[in-house]
Amino acid sequence: MKTAILIFALSRSPWIGGIYYRKNIIHMLLENRGIMSRYKIVVLTNEAYKNVFDVFNNQIEIWYCKNNTGLVGAVLQAISCCIRNKVKYVFPLRPFGFLRLFNIVPISWIADFQHCHYPEFFEKKEIQKRDLNFRQIAKAKTPLILSSEDALRDFRTYYSSNRENVFVVHFTSYIEDELQKLNPTKEQEILEAYDLYKEKYAVVCNQFWKHKNHIVVLEAIRTLKQKNPGVNIKFVFTGELSDRRNPEYINEIMTLIQNESIAASINVLGFVDRLSQLSIMKNAQFLIQPSLFEGWSTVVEDGKALNMCMILSDIAVHQEQMNSNCMLFKKDDSEDLARAVNEMLTARHMPLIQEFDLSKQYSKVFDNIFT
Repeated sequence: MKTAILIFALSRSPWIGGIYYRKNIIHMLLENRGIMSRYKIVVLTNEAYKNVFDVFNNQIEIWYCKNNTGLVGAVLQAISCCIRNKVKYVFPLRPFGFLRLFNIVPISWIADFQHCHYPEFFEKKEIQKRDLNFRQIAKAKTPLILSSEDALRDFRTYYSSNRENVFVVHFTSYIEDELQKLNPTKEQEILEAYDLYKEKYAVVCNQFWKHKNHIVVLEAIRTLKQKNPGVNIKFVFTGELSDRRNPEYINEIMTLIQNESIAASINVLGFVDRLSQLSIMKNAQFLIQPSLFEGWSTVVEDGKALNMCMILSDIAVHQEQMNSNCMLFKKDDSEDLARAVNEMLTARHMPLIQEFDLSKQYSKVFDNIFT
């Protein structure tokens, strides 16, 4: 019986991006022949997210906790899963010392260091908790995965300049299974449901958190309408309409949206299911990703997988992540974003199909992590 790599995908937060990140990592592992010859892949997740991993069928083993399972029940389920599957590695997990007693190697992942750059977006207690966790990880000798070179620079700057066993692993979106469900009839049904069928629109796909920088988009729309009143395009926003760190932020956003000069050009859909989001993205003229901060944007990877044209804020990680279909704007400059939107509307630019083979690119990296 092979030993196992356990992908830990239990979550009590609404951060669906973290669940899809794990899906993408599983896909990369399954494409790595060396890893699959030595290990089996097991995922432990919430019942609500089980369907995300069903696509892998018999290639992995799926364990899940029922929706009403408490913390103690989840811990017991995790222990049972590790014992019955002879788990050797758990990813992602903090480096708890007791795991050595069971010969289990925790592989940590830090998504980003946003609190170091924008502490004003966090409560003091959350900053302290993140800082404590990251310092614990920095002191450990077990593997640590970061999603970008930009994150690596932050880690070296804020936590450890010489910590070994640190690996940068870019991920791409694995959406082939979902795209297979989007036949023309299904796409039309989705677009009609949101009043987007035969509409010309751009899309912004971010939860309404303050660092996602929706305000710069709204200001750019106003500038665009002032300079070019005849512009004929709508701006569609998807994403959860809340920010637990800044609960008043959504009110500020909605006040701006209701401004009569731009209200007719905006369609706020709120949270939409995965198939709807991909269909809406696939049929958009282009995507805008205005974030002030990202670890490695799943939205941008989705856009790349769909061969979309994109306008990205000029933060370092976007410059690392962008491909030839992307255009940058100054992150705090609505005038510059309006310029980029206008250029995108008038450009005769067809997306280029990008080929990604991360199984080859990261084969050696994974061999070093999962020794």
